[in-house]
Amino acid sequence: MARQRRHKRPSRRRGRFSGLYKVLSVLLAAAAIIVACVVFFRVNTIQVAGNVRYTAQEVIDASGVHIGDNLIALPASRVSAAIRAQLPYVEGVTIQRDYPDSLVIRVTERVAAASVDSAEGRWLISCQGKLLEKDNGTVNVVRITGLTAVGPYAGGMIQTEETQALTLDYVKELLGVLESHGMLEQCTALDCSAATSLTLNYGIYRLRLPRGGEYEYYIQLARSALSKGLEEGKIMEGQSGLLDLTIADGRARFRADQS
Repeated sequence: MARQRRHKRPSRRRGRFSGLYKVLSVLLAAAAIIVACVVFFRVNTIQVAGNVRYTAQEVIDASGVHIGDNLIALPASRVSAAIRAQLPYVEGVTIQRDYPDSLVIRVTERVAAASVDSAEGRWLISCQGKLLEKDNGTVNVVRITGLTAVGPYAGGMIQTEETQALTLDYVKELLGVLESHGMLEQCTALDCSAATSLTLNYGIYRLRLPRGGEYEYYIQLARSALSKGLEEGKIMEGQSGLLDLTIADGRARFRADQS
């Protein structure tokens, strides 16, 4: 009888080594990629876009990024936070990696909207209430009275005494509405000292607004009333006066100043 062939069983040892080789291959490939990234993707140029108030070098210095830093490992959120913390007028930062060796920093800047009083003098603030710098009188902004900043510092958010907290909320909302309508440049003063109203100087007019409420609605009502009043001759061209928007029936009443 012919002898039956014996089939050799696959070696378990060989299978084990085969799996180990695969793992080592993957690890070596990953290590090679990491080394390549560290060696080749280095910051060689830094560009700054969107800056107006600050120079490109000021933005770069604030970012903490240096030539030769690893482009891939660059902590974008940390860079953004550093710029915004050191440059109060910067509102937003976008970090763009332009491989293989370029970094682009795009910034958007705030605009000084108003000034408020404090124990250390007047401070410029944005519509959102961020303290920008001390007011030296060279910037035309809305001069706010009846609201006092406590412990102001550049880059911080305005803080007030607890009794003025609601007033501060009203002011920030109103400034935001005025900015959205492109009216800030025509506004010169905002008096918050009255108990039941705010008075805004808008061009040759004074707008009396309620403390609180939908300021979007009140500003639209004011613009409509002034436009219609001029068109119908109820308000004389060039005639200054007070437009009262605190009336509950949804109307605006104009009282011309006596010449």
